[in-house]
Amino acid sequence: MNLIYSVLYLFALLALLPGELLKRPSALRKRWLRERSGLIPSDSEKESKTVWIHAVSVGEAIAARPLIKKLREIENLRIVVTTVTDTGQKVMSAFLKDDEHLYYAPFDLPVPLKRFLKRLEPDLLIIMETEIWPNMLRYAKKKNTRVCLVNGRISASSYRGYKRVSFFMKRILRRFDLLMMQTQEDAERILDLGAQKQKTLVLGNLKFDVPVPEDVPEWLNQIKGSLIVAGSTHEGEDEIVLDAFRKVKKSFGDAVLIIAPRHPERFSSVAELVRKSGYRLGLRSRKEFKEIDVLVLDTIGELSSVYGAADVAVICGSFIDRGGHNLFEPASWG
Repeated sequence: MNLIYSVLYLFALLALLPGELLKRPSALRKRWLRERSGLIPSDSEKESKTVWIHAVSVGEAIAARPLIKKLREIENLRIVVTTVTDTGQKVMSAFLKDDEHLYYAPFDLPVPLKRFLKRLEPDLLIIMETEIWPNMLRYAKKKNTRVCLVNGRISASSYRGYKRVSFFMKRILRRFDLLMMQTQEDAERILDLGAQKQKTLVLGNLKFDVPVPEDVPEWLNQIKGSLIVAGSTHEGEDEIVLDAFRKVKKSFGDAVLIIAPRHPERFSSVAELVRKSGYRLGLRSRKEFKEIDVLVLDTIGELSSVYGAADVAVICGSFIDRGGHNLFEPASWG
């Protein structure tokens, strides 16, 4: 089964690689390909324990911050973080210290993983939420690396998908040394998929431990009127939000909508959609805050603090089959 998975992964990678490479800025492409191929600097004089934290994207990277802060209290501990997305890289690069390391995760294939693990020599692999890569787990265990799932969750749709390959999932889940799930329901689902009961715990959601921003950004003071923030929109949701906002404007003429696309590659297309919809458009990156109907938040890392100025917060990823996003960020503002 491992061979079949690796072959299918390789074919998918070959098909997607040109697009994935070209969509990145030219200055980033060489580094992205090198690190995803497992070519990271080797620690030839390793004297401390190494913990590898894998946080696929923004949400997982934010959830990992409280954990990393606690890990910093341990002396002689080398912290290495990997992400898959560019946005995850940006969030983590702003948080990590100079002596902590950030890389793109290696492709889930034997050769990149062997290179990566040989150079890194991790003592512990912490996987955030449920980013389960079969070969990553397999080769980490071959290197005698302990593997933990932290802040684990299994959505209803993911559970249904995993059940179809439960014979394969059972083998994968048995490679974890510890599975720390967010809720009892998450624990029950992962146990049903084959996880071992004695290795499964319910410890809540790390996002409760993420500090609330102390202040809202000063630039928000330039926006006048009732403020609606639509956070983390996906393709297909922007139209829904903009249509609903048109109805709001009929009753609240001074209302302003801030729309924050989930993925940076959609910033320009969402801005164009707003423009074509007849709204007065502003872009955060251009500091266009006056005489606007809709502001596109085309920056990374500001959404949590922007929620603090909202009269109404709309959490997206919920108008389509994505399961929704983090409610804690707006709720934490009270």
